Amino acid sequence: MHMPRFTKTLAFRIAGLFLMLLAISGGGFWWWINSASVTGNMAEEEEAWYANKAEGELDGLAADLSPLFSDADKLTRKTVEYGRDINRFSAEVIVFDEMGNYVTSSRPDSLAGAVSSVNPQLMHDMSSGTWDYAFYPLPDDVDAYENRIFEVDRLHRNNDTSQPVLGYLAASYRPAVISLEDIEAAERKIGLNAIILLLVYSAVCGLVIMVWTTRRIRRLSKGFDSFAAGNLQTRVPSTSSDELGALGRNFNNMAGHIEAMMDKLRDKEQFQRQLIANISHDLRTPMASMRGYVETLSLHAETMSTEDRDRYLGIINGNLVHLDKLIDHMLVLSRFDSGQAIFQMEEFPLGELAESILMRCEGLSAERDISLDLNIGAADTLVIADPLQIAQVLQNLVENGIKFNRDGGRVVISLDDSGSTLKVSVSDTGLGISEEDLPHIFKRFYTIDKSRTRAVVGSGLATTQDHLGQSSGLGLAIASKIVDGHGSMLQVESKLGEGTIFTFNLKAAGESEASMMEIQQEG
Repeated sequence: MHMPRFTKTLAFRIAGLFLMLLAISGGGFWWWINSASVTGNMAEEEEAWYANKAEGELDGLAADLSPLFSDADKLTRKTVEYGRDINRFSAEVIVFDEMGNYVTSSRPDSLAGAVSSVNPQLMHDMSSGTWDYAFYPLPDDVDAYENRIFEVDRLHRNNDTSQPVLGYLAASYRPAVISLEDIEAAERKIGLNAIILLLVYSAVCGLVIMVWTTRRIRRLSKGFDSFAAGNLQTRVPSTSSDELGALGRNFNNMAGHIEAMMDKLRDKEQFQRQLIANISHDLRTPMASMRGYVETLSLHAETMSTEDRDRYLGIINGNLVHLDKLIDHMLVLSRFDSGQAIFQMEEFPLGELAESILMRCEGLSAERDISLDLNIGAADTLVIADPLQIAQVLQNLVENGIKFNRDGGRVVISLDDSGSTLKVSVSDTGLGISEEDLPHIFKRFYTIDKSRTRAVVGSGLATTQDHLGQSSGLGLAIASKIVDGHGSMLQVESKLGEGTIFTFNLKAAGESEASMMEIQQEG
């Protein structure tokens, strides 16, 4: 059930708390008034007499009065004597004859004139043993004597119940006699107590509401102070739906955004430091190598053989190619980071593109006798993608497959048509990647094994392809960015000593024009 909006306000909650306290105090005041006016003055002994002794004593009195019914003096003395015993219980007894006429009472001077007779049938019914004394026999006159009776016993000649009824013994509560002065005093007392209670209630309610409200505000203030002191993980309670809860949620959202921004700034700063260190390292190594060979050529040019000179020049050229490739990769990544990378989507046969990539890499693979194969699962393999970018991905993956392969190994590009998408995989039979390195291989400047990435240069085989042995750690990062821009994800599976396989998906041709536009917008 949808609650009205005003029920979620702080004013509504404070008002609700005030009304709840008012109801509690009002209920307590009502109970106090009723208990004080009805049972507050009744002593424990009096309650015990009415509950446990009255019925037995009245039965015994009726048995004593039955033989005295014909002697008026003895009957009165016995009745008055018993009346003195029960006077402290605010009770009195009256003896009526069989016709319901007054005979005598425990206080003849109080009720003799007031109660001259009662209905004999009512006395007969009330003495039957099944009468409910909580019932008012005369509901039209609440103050009537009959309504105050709590016990009636029959009087028989010689206490023989088979004999006719001589009369009835009726026990009743004595009517309370309250003067006008007592009523006014009681009213003044109740009014004073009510005023005192109202003042105390107002003070208590104000204190409770202040404590409840200020406690919540104090918790918010404590959270704000902690956040301002630099603890960016600080959050404040925000479960309530009122204004303070909304303030807490807004603060938590703001704190989350600020914390995320600070984390990004720290990551960016860390990345910049790492970038500078990696660039410095990757630039220093080939430049130092080139400086050494240039100095050697300068000092020993006249005595150096043509074969050595060509080898040194090849090494210098390979390092220059590596520097040129490193700079290109950094420019590509900077375009991705700044959101300036643009994907020119079009339909083209991926099989032809893959075949041209393998032909471009044949010279690199021939030196180590590594075979390059293409496995096309469908005759017509048309996709919707950016051909230049996908060519960059395939070339990076194939070059990695050659670089980290064993002599006489194999690199295979496989294309599997699954309807709406085309699964592209590049596998090799090389050294494999350890489980520790797998989660990090798509990070920038991350190289799996520094000794392996320099293996070709260190072998002393100086060719124009020596730059393959130098890894910048950017190729897989670029490939992953390009695949992400095509709405897919570059995934890797590898085992040490068995090889590696990279896979990603491209949208197959035949997709709607809207889908192509969606891909371009994602790019």
